Amino acid sequence: MKLFKNTVKPTSIFLAIVLVLVSTSYQSASAAMIGTEKLLQAGNNQKTRDYLHQLMDREEIKSALVSQGIDPQEAQLRIQSLTDHEIELIADKIDNLAAGRGVVIFSMVIVAVIIAALLIFNYTSVTDLFP
Repeated sequence: MKLFKNTVKPTSIFLAIVLVLVSTSYQSASAAMIGTEKLLQAGNNQKTRDYLHQLMDREEIKSALVSQGIDPQEAQLRIQSLTDHEIELIADKIDNLAAGRGVVIFSMVIVAVIIAALLIFNYTSVTDLFP
C-alpha cells in the first residue's frame, strides 16, 4: 500500500499540472458577422490603388511631379506603401476636387464690371446707351 501511495501522489500531481497547462493553452473562438461594407471595401481597395497608379502614369502628372522635384518612381513606391485607409482618403480627396470651381464667380465678376463700366460711361456722357 505504501508503494501505491508513493507512485500515485507524484503521478497525480504531474497529471494535475499537465491538465492545467493543456486547458489554459486553448483559446475560445469568437465568431462574428462580416458586414457587406467590409467585403465591398476589400474589393474596392485594390481598385483604388489601380486608379491611383493610372493617375501616376499620366504624362501631365509625371511632369508636375518632376517640376516639384519628386521622382515618379519614388511616388509609385510611396503609393504601394500606403495603408488601405490612407489610399481611400487620397482617392476621396481627388474625387472631391472641383475642376473649374471659380469659373462661375469669375464670370459673375466680369459681368458686374462690364455693367458698372457701362453705367459709368452712360452717366459721364462718354456713350449714349440709354437715350
